[in-house]
Amino acid sequence: MPVQENSFKPYSEVITGSVLYGTIGVFLDRVQDMSVGSVLFSRLFFGLCMIFFYLLLSGGLEQLRLGRNRKYLLLLGFLNAVTGMCYLSAIKYSGISTAVLLLYTAPIYVNLLAPSILGEKNNSKSLLPLVLAISGVLLITRPGEILVNLNTGSDFVKGLLFGLLSGVSFGTTIITIRYLRHDYTGISQTFWLTGVSLLFMLPSALLTPAPVFLRNFNTLFLFGLTITFAAILYLRGISGIKAQTGSIIALLEPVSGIFFDTAVLKSPLYTSTFLGCVLILTAAYLVSRKKSEDLKLAADSRPIV
Repeated sequence: MPVQENSFKPYSEVITGSVLYGTIGVFLDRVQDMSVGSVLFSRLFFGLCMIFFYLLLSGGLEQLRLGRNRKYLLLLGFLNAVTGMCYLSAIKYSGISTAVLLLYTAPIYVNLLAPSILGEKNNSKSLLPLVLAISGVLLITRPGEILVNLNTGSDFVKGLLFGLLSGVSFGTTIITIRYLRHDYTGISQTFWLTGVSLLFMLPSALLTPAPVFLRNFNTLFLFGLTITFAAILYLRGISGIKAQTGSIIALLEPVSGIFFDTAVLKSPLYTSTFLGCVLILTAAYLVSRKKSEDLKLAADSRPIV
């Protein structure tokens, strides 16, 4: 079924999905005595079950039929596992600020690679939202403090490497989703992406004692449902807009994460953080306002099916 790119709906789906992704920190704070891999496995497992039963009840199981370019579904699952593990490992070794900064370098890679891989025309007017978005991330993470801590030890260097890899894999994920938009629906991509990721997380899950899992069951179950719903919305939305545009709107996730971190976890809110959020929201608004121009460019580059 061809993707409809003539409404605001895909933009609203990416925005809503990104905001829901911001609740990840709240859920992780509630989980006790479980490894990163085990938490990710549980979240993915409950999410996969949610998608399957939804499609079963709605009579949409035919959407899961594998078509062409199925190897890219394996790539999506691998990239999803890499992004999650590297991002949380970056938080562990070098702190949340460094991890967020490096994860959200993804728009840079997308803007560099999308024109050659997807054939999307690179409009110079997209530079302003990109600059605003990256500036917002820099304000939120205060990179000056990061540079001061470069000599703190090997763990910090590990965190930098993990964070850089998470940004590269996240950017590659956005491009891959866009590439598959004519072959698989958003929910189909989410199902296969999640299933493949589970295979990579399985060893960690097997090491978790049953009593620990049962103690965290309610949190993990809600975590899986919430983030899977966010993933479905995000994948549906990103398939209907330009990859470069979607990568910038997705920066609403750290803004949402900071909001939940402050409102729910009672972490302090710095002036630089607030200003960074304003810049990111402005960038998201600008790319949404550019919808009509983006649709014309997308139509010019859309392959003949």
